[in-house]
Amino acid sequence: MKHLYTVETKIIQLKTYYFVKKILTLSEFPGLANIVVGYGMHTDFNKACNIAGIHDPVCREKLFTELEERNKPQKPVNGRSIEIPETVNRWLAERGAEVLN
Repeated sequence: MKHLYTVETKIIQLKTYYFVKKILTLSEFPGLANIVVGYGMHTDFNKACNIAGIHDPVCREKLFTELEERNKPQKPVNGRSIEIPETVNRWLAERGAEVLN
């Protein structure tokens, strides 16, 4: 038996919300589904962890570090930037915003 932790973020009304899950996995029983035993949502990461029942500061730090690492801007492959064709730019200018939102 061990716990897994996940964190995701979502911007709602210009505020960043943290969605934290505490998941129980029973590896000694193959084929058994994981169980969500804690779930927290808040604009403050530590409060979201409190709600989810994650009280270990080492686990919190590791979870937050993983989140920051995931959200870092990605560097272009081989140092090249991506060229966006004029047709795509025109589509985005005309209808892209309404479709993407």
